[in-house]
Amino acid sequence: MIEVIRRIVEFFPSLISLITVFFTMLSVNTELFEIDRSNQISRIEALEKAYANGEIMPVDEATFFDGNLEDELKSGMKFNEVSFLATHNSYQAPAFDETKKLFSSLSGISFGIYNGKKADFWSETPTDQLNSGIRSLEIDIETFDCDGQVSFTCMHSPYFEMSTYCSDFALGMKEIAMWSDNNPGHLPVTIIIEPKSSFLPMKNMKSFSVDYAVELDKVLRETLGEKLFTPADMLRDYSSFGEMRAADDWCKISDMRGKILVLLHEGSVTEKYINIDPSIKTQAMFPMLREADIDRDCTSFILCNAPEDLLEIREELDDKKVIARTRADKFDSVSQERREQAFESEAQIISTDYPPRTDSTADSYIVSFGNLKTIRKR
Repeated sequence: MIEVIRRIVEFFPSLISLITVFFTMLSVNTELFEIDRSNQISRIEALEKAYANGEIMPVDEATFFDGNLEDELKSGMKFNEVSFLATHNSYQAPAFDETKKLFSSLSGISFGIYNGKKADFWSETPTDQLNSGIRSLEIDIETFDCDGQVSFTCMHSPYFEMSTYCSDFALGMKEIAMWSDNNPGHLPVTIIIEPKSSFLPMKNMKSFSVDYAVELDKVLRETLGEKLFTPADMLRDYSSFGEMRAADDWCKISDMRGKILVLLHEGSVTEKYINIDPSIKTQAMFPMLREADIDRDCTSFILCNAPEDLLEIREELDDKKVIARTRADKFDSVSQERREQAFESEAQIISTDYPPRTDSTADSYIVSFGNLKTIRKR
């Protein structure tokens, strides 16, 4: 009884704090958004200048590969025969102070059930991640439509988790294209795009639809240009991914160097996006599906975030020649068992919140294929 009373006494101050912090977030929301946008513009301008002046040297892809990269490329190593270390919420900048206070209040009102440490998560910039050997990024997007002028921004959610390096999605793609220009011949980069639909939208924020998916295709073609490796590029003369997979003929990595693939995360719009052209030859993005869709002709990539589930269907995935993405961990939830299951699953895309970083130290917890290697042959 005493414990119940104590919790009740603690609850009301936490509730008042939560309400106060939340309304503060509402009032400064636009200001915080503009701060991120201004920071992004300044950072891209600085990168452009540094690249133009030759101040940023290209990376050596071989240093990230677990093995002899040149020998594997000469042997005809295919895209589905490689595992790439990936990052999750790859755009997320350090949280604003207001966000940290909000998460702390949520933790207090839920008596710790809601993890306040979630606000401590942040990624390095996309450029720094690519320079550290990461070749697969995940980006959440929100859609804005102001009188027919459609734009996209990268964020986890407005008000709650707004901080981002890519306030302007198109400018974020420019950043990746600039890195690609500075690293000709790099191994293919995969970008997973997960559209969001916030329950508490900002002004002009809209739910993602198939029409917006078509707009997103246009932005990708405009910003990435010839660097964009489309489903048609992967399919070549095959009529479907089912036919290509049956022939075990994913493209060779040597033919995909310097290219960027974009995957549309499975969601409410996926089927409508597929129905635009079930062959997927005219779309810019590869639709990601789930385990139940392995036998479909349009299937190329699947999501199976729980590695233990992926292990159960590993034989079927190998037989169907489908590429899988799984997760080795979640922020502040590290499991050696899950990490080993992710590696054992031989997923081609293995996402982690603990990748090698430019600020990693000897005692940092890091997920890699050993010795900071981020790419390996399966």
